[in-house]
Amino acid sequence: MHGLGGKERAMMVSEEVTRLRQCEGAINSVIGGLLIAIPVWALAYLLDLHIYLGMRFTLSQFVGGFLGLVLCLTFLLFPATKRAPNNKAPWYDVILAFLGLAVGIYLVLYHPDIEQRHYMVTRFEVFLGATAILLILEASRRSTGWCLPIMGLSFIFYALYSNFFPGILQSKGYSFGRVVPYLYFTESGILGDAMHMAATIVLAYILFGQALLDSGCGKVLSELCLSLVGRFRGGPAKVAIIASALFGTMSGSPGANVAVTGTFTIPMMINAGYKRQFAAAVEAVAATGGVVMPPVMGVVAFLMAEFLGVSYAQVAVAAFLPALLYYIGLFSQVDFEAAKQGLRGLSPEEMPKLGSALKNGWQLLFPIAVLVYFLLIARFTAATAGLYATVATIFASMWRQESRLGPRRLLSTLRSTGQNMLDIGIVCAYVGIIVGSLYLTGLGVNFSIMLTSLAGGNVFILLVLAAVASFVLGTGMPSVPSYALLAILVAPALESMGVDRFAAHLFLVYYGAMSFITPPVAPAAVVAAGLANASYMGTGWQACRLGIVAYLAPFVFVFNPVLLMKGGIVEIIFTFVISAVGVILLAAGLEGCLFRRVNWGERILFLIGGVGLFVPNWKTNTIGALVLAFILFKERQALRRLYRYPSMILRGSGKRGDV
Repeated sequence: MHGLGGKERAMMVSEEVTRLRQCEGAINSVIGGLLIAIPVWALAYLLDLHIYLGMRFTLSQFVGGFLGLVLCLTFLLFPATKRAPNNKAPWYDVILAFLGLAVGIYLVLYHPDIEQRHYMVTRFEVFLGATAILLILEASRRSTGWCLPIMGLSFIFYALYSNFFPGILQSKGYSFGRVVPYLYFTESGILGDAMHMAATIVLAYILFGQALLDSGCGKVLSELCLSLVGRFRGGPAKVAIIASALFGTMSGSPGANVAVTGTFTIPMMINAGYKRQFAAAVEAVAATGGVVMPPVMGVVAFLMAEFLGVSYAQVAVAAFLPALLYYIGLFSQVDFEAAKQGLRGLSPEEMPKLGSALKNGWQLLFPIAVLVYFLLIARFTAATAGLYATVATIFASMWRQESRLGPRRLLSTLRSTGQNMLDIGIVCAYVGIIVGSLYLTGLGVNFSIMLTSLAGGNVFILLVLAAVASFVLGTGMPSVPSYALLAILVAPALESMGVDRFAAHLFLVYYGAMSFITPPVAPAAVVAAGLANASYMGTGWQACRLGIVAYLAPFVFVFNPVLLMKGGIVEIIFTFVISAVGVILLAAGLEGCLFRRVNWGERILFLIGGVGLFVPNWKTNTIGALVLAFILFKERQALRRLYRYPSMILRGSGKRGDV
């Protein structure tokens, strides 16, 4: 992307963020109605409307209807190629849309009958199932590119011909008439947990987040952040971190988070004096961190609770300290970079008043409190808590005319929610194909055995292999389906080697999320770089540096689960404080600045001390503490000299007040 003109970059960002066909006329009204139908269909099921109407309606029927709507709209809104019409749906896409709706409607109408027949299906139903699978693969190609459909076809091929594979990969090959119905009709395939989560919990929180956004909560949060930290050096970058973290924890998609918050945070950072590439990387890392930051964690926490068989509150509590370290590391690097560059905070004239921000928007923070109450205190189900929070948002928005979610704006919120569900719904259906193939052939167990065998009994090597597998399998996927796939394929291998279950699953969440900022794909970095008019590859590598804690923390809490709140309160606090100091030293070493600019030798010393304090071992902690003591002594001596000779302070910037 580097070297392209502004117009070309703008086009690439537009393609990355929207990628949707802009239809006109009657077809646009039809598309709008179908988009609204997605959340309405989900709300009707979540509110048990079928029970009140005296109807028998199964979960598989509901998921089938959701699948039909998502497939239909994907073919109407996602062009087949870059050369395809962008203002109208060609005839072949209309046919594919009807087929997508048909395979969903068939499940709604006939799935209970198929269950009663114990999945003994007709030739027509095998044909319909094959059509559904091909439509899902083509829809995933349009939504994410060629990687997913190729992988999906590979898994289907394996299910058909696994009896010809060698060694540990050999399994019982199944016929076409066995594989297709298993994937299409059973809850071990397309109608499984991933699609169920997408159609209920994920949709509830995307609806909640969209309602907050449409009511102006994003503006209120930004003003509050500006009033609290805007005056400090590098204030705009710190505002970007807080705002992106708050939005990202409910979004579930780092790319979408960057697209929403980056439009105002990135220009704000650039105007404050940060380099374009650095500003883009800060936004990408802050947005990606929302996936690992409670309370919502991009909805991954709820799926993790399902896999572990524990309450959501336990997952949120366990994930809190590592996520806090993640943002301490990012916050510290932003602060040290501001000091190094001599950047100041916003002037009083540029900052909103805290009292004014609270007066104008305090009511829009009420729904977040409602969500936390119903999730952590009342212990309602995740989807129900999300719906209550959405209702609270609607009531809170009525307080002021400019934030009011009236009928017209509510319809717009429902339409935007349906549109945001298309990518997630398609990829979750695709994950159903993968998971069904794994269950049918037993490849999941074999994959875990293979990883364990390659590690040779060494837990550290197994973790490295698991991290690589997470990068590869998580690339290009939203966080929910990415984690679902990794939990089936990789988590059993970690658990078999004695890794704590919480630590194993959170490890996979972290490394799956980091694929959003790690080159060569790095989708969050791509969007951020486009908004900043910067090199996407450079932004990706800069993001890796800023997000260094996310690459180290999973190894730390695997070997020391104290950071997952497992231990006494004194031990937890002590471990966290030491780790936080280590993270700050790492940030100082990476940025080359603590209380002053430091040379490369000192930076290496900072890195050694930071790693020593961060790694959970008394020997390394002792080394880190000694290095820290030496650093503080040297810094004190250096600062005495610098303040005696002010011209030496931050040599090259000449700004004494920046330290």
